[in-house]
Amino acid sequence: MKRLSVTLFVCAFALAALAGLPKATASPKAEDDFQLVQVADGVYAAIAKSGGLASGNAGFVIGDDGVVIFDTFFTPAAIEELIGEIQKLTNKPIKYAVNSHYHLDHTGGNQVLAARGIPIIAHDNVMQWQTVKNKRFLPAPEELQKRKVDAEKQLSDTPAEQADRRAQLERQIRRLDAMMAIKLTNPTKTFSSGTMELKLGKRKVILATLPGHTGGDVFAFVPDANVVFMGDLGWSKTLPNLVDATVNDWIPTLDKILKDHPAAKYVPGHGNVATAEEIRDFRDYLADLRARVKQGIADGLTVDQAKQQLTLPEKYKGLAFQNFAGPNVEDMYNELNGTKHVN
Repeated sequence: MKRLSVTLFVCAFALAALAGLPKATASPKAEDDFQLVQVADGVYAAIAKSGGLASGNAGFVIGDDGVVIFDTFFTPAAIEELIGEIQKLTNKPIKYAVNSHYHLDHTGGNQVLAARGIPIIAHDNVMQWQTVKNKRFLPAPEELQKRKVDAEKQLSDTPAEQADRRAQLERQIRRLDAMMAIKLTNPTKTFSSGTMELKLGKRKVILATLPGHTGGDVFAFVPDANVVFMGDLGWSKTLPNLVDATVNDWIPTLDKILKDHPAAKYVPGHGNVATAEEIRDFRDYLADLRARVKQGIADGLTVDQAKQQLTLPEKYKGLAFQNFAGPNVEDMYNELNGTKHVN
């Protein structure tokens, strides 16, 4: 079951990437990969675009004497683009980077920051998992090269008048090149509990850890701007990946964050910048999923029967990443049944 969930996770992101491919060929640039959104004065979200090289959201905070980057995207190319956008806004140095958790769509650009000598901060568990468990999300170089050769052949065989198809293949080749450049790179500083304060002159960024998405999650609060960077502890109008999750921990974590920051603006790991109400909607999705699966188990459903019969309620059918619906049921079933291995 676990191997199936991981495979579905990888496939879901691959499908999401292909779904938003552009209609015409364009030279690579930041706006192909993410949308920069100013959340507050000096606080920015970088919202990943479908089909781009970012995959997961990131963001940054500009203080009096430096910058903090929150998450490093999926590829080195994407984080290089983000650094370029930061440099358009300020000449202050990047003092810190943060990994919200170990998943590759939030840590794939670590090597770029490490090469610049920028400290990368994360949960202790990320140090253990980053270069080991992420291998399941990154195909071997030989496989990536094989896919690239195949895409290049398809491109050469595609007539010029099929502009949409050619643009799609060119985008696919660009993504494969970017993936082949990834070198799994650990954070450089970690903590396991409590909080860590990063100072940017008068501005502070407070890091904290609570369980839920992976067992090694960090979120950030910018007090003077009242902004919370959630990483994948928060998803906005998007079905979540539960492959490493413990929902029974995640719901209380969201309750606490919402109680502590009821009027904040939230930068989720996936989806657009969110209000507290929208993060509460996500919390309620997890609670609804747990209740439906719990009842299914009580009714004697097997995991396969649960996946077939516990279809997504109508109110959630407009959310992104619909291909996570079945895996969500399976992961929740295994968690409640005590058969799910999580980090």
